[in-house]
Amino acid sequence: MNNLKNSIGWVCLICVFSCFVSCKKNNTDPISTPVVFTFSAPDTILFEYSGNKPLAVGVQCTEEREFGASLSGLNGSFSDNNQDLVIRSNQQQSFNITFNQLGATPGIYPCELRMSVFNVNNYTPQYKTIQLVYAPNCGYNFINHINGEITYQINGILLNRSISCSYNNVGQLVITNLTSFPVTLDVNCQAQTVTMKPVTINGFYMTGDGTIQGQFIYLNIYSNGALDAVAKIKP
Repeated sequence: MNNLKNSIGWVCLICVFSCFVSCKKNNTDPISTPVVFTFSAPDTILFEYSGNKPLAVGVQCTEEREFGASLSGLNGSFSDNNQDLVIRSNQQQSFNITFNQLGATPGIYPCELRMSVFNVNNYTPQYKTIQLVYAPNCGYNFINHINGEITYQINGILLNRSISCSYNNVGQLVITNLTSFPVTLDVNCQAQTVTMKPVTINGFYMTGDGTIQGQFIYLNIYSNGALDAVAKIKP
């Protein structure tokens, strides 16, 4: 009986000692500290017309880590092609932002950039708002103009036209029904000038140039280098 009591006593002593060692070990485990880092990204990305632009994201961190970047809240006219970035410390990667102007109106469209640290459970993600801006050039100001007049040099008769104007996906103003062919204008907003995209019609090489004066566009059209007609685009 005494031997049994002694055995039980030793077992209890071993259990107490093991528990003490375990508790002491747990109490001395290092407490994980948050990963300190900063990241950079542009505040604004400007689109004048449809196309693709990079959104660069860089991470600065003294530890060797991997970070995840993702975008959310994109307006339907913008897409990142469901792309997520993996960025290592002190490196940079870029989203490819696609803009489709069809159906879009000029304005500011915010989205949210989310940054997180991979394999760190106690880390709270950080966020930044990015402004995606659709700001077409001044040619867009004429898309509602519906009247035009044109005078051909051959007879000097002024003709009034019902026209249609549109802003295409490379930032040009396109005028239909002013002449027998669509007139496509490149617009220099700073100089307030326009240049017609050359086109060949029935063997004649047609070019043009003009000026923007307030709400009007005054246009000279040339055929094989000679003045063919003068025109005016108006509301």
